[in-house]
Amino acid sequence: SDTLCSRHHLHTQVLHSALFVVAMSTLSVSEALALETLPRDCPQDKFLVREASPLEVFNIPIFEVPPMLDVRSAAEYENKHIVCAVSVPSEDGLDAPRLLQRILDHDEVMGWCLQFPFVVVYDAASRPRAEWLVGVLREAVAAPREEGDGTRTLLKRLSNQLRQVLLLRHDDFEATFPACCARGADWNASEFFNRVGALPRCVLPWPRVFLAGRQVRLAEDLIRTLGVTHIIVNADSFDVMDNTSGGGGRNGLSDRSSDVEGVRYLKCDVPDRDASPDLQAVLEGAVAFLEDCAAQNGAAVIRVHGQSRGASLACAFLMGARGLSAEAAWEELRAAGIQGLDRSLLWWDALCNLTPGSSSSRKRFLEDVAPPIEGTA
Repeated sequence: SDTLCSRHHLHTQVLHSALFVVAMSTLSVSEALALETLPRDCPQDKFLVREASPLEVFNIPIFEVPPMLDVRSAAEYENKHIVCAVSVPSEDGLDAPRLLQRILDHDEVMGWCLQFPFVVVYDAASRPRAEWLVGVLREAVAAPREEGDGTRTLLKRLSNQLRQVLLLRHDDFEATFPACCARGADWNASEFFNRVGALPRCVLPWPRVFLAGRQVRLAEDLIRTLGVTHIIVNADSFDVMDNTSGGGGRNGLSDRSSDVEGVRYLKCDVPDRDASPDLQAVLEGAVAFLEDCAAQNGAAVIRVHGQSRGASLACAFLMGARGLSAEAAWEELRAAGIQGLDRSLLWWDALCNLTPGSSSSRKRFLEDVAPPIEGTA
């Protein structure tokens, strides 16, 4: 598909219609300028508004293109912006119809994925504008309509979908995930994600550890874009011979990826089942491998039999790096905002028996080297 959110377009038409009514019938420019406080009869619990960390926004997940508005100046946006962010620049002033028209213009082309939180990106100079924008959104959701008005149902649907507005400092996100920021005046999320594909989730911003599900392809564009230096994958003996990874999984040859030059791989011959005598060695080896990555100021991806299985290795690293129990490491993983994890698929017994720092058998690790660079022996 040419558009990332086309499958959501029917639902996001609600935003288009509802905000059109607000822009044309509910808010005038003078009313917008006076919108310094919320109306007394405007419900305060329609949606939650709070600050969000870069990690939380990245894990929404960002590759699903959540609704995101950047209220900074046009020059700041052009200099650097999050790839998903739509510019509603400060030069527009406190003009609600103009703001809503920009939202509608984007909806015409791409649609809005309203099942995700609404993100408002700001800097120090534009924080008051971010708060004003939240007020406009709240008014759009809560604006009373008379019985029988055809837009009432649309507003109700919008109200049902918009549950959170997250405020995000642009500088914090850019410092944490610079690879997900772009230059220029144009919105370019489609081009970016068509090139790199689905992104892994992020367990820790530092040391940088990503957790990949089966939908993530470990292609060179993705690896180079994220600056990945170390990768832990499930593999089999064919992967060693062919310089690939992903063997030993459910999908056979179709699930394999070619190794990327200069990246270190820890290839684990471990079955996708709950009980295996080698799980302990795999977890301990993964901890040592990730500690080495952190010592080199690198970035790692874990992709072992899907996101939830791989979460076992992420928990093992948290246990080793922070001295946490298995339960505390699991809670840390949940706090990162990674959606879709199934605790029942974690190798829980092996985690509970893990002794960080102990020596481990390496017999199930097929390879712990960087693939050869062309032209070298």
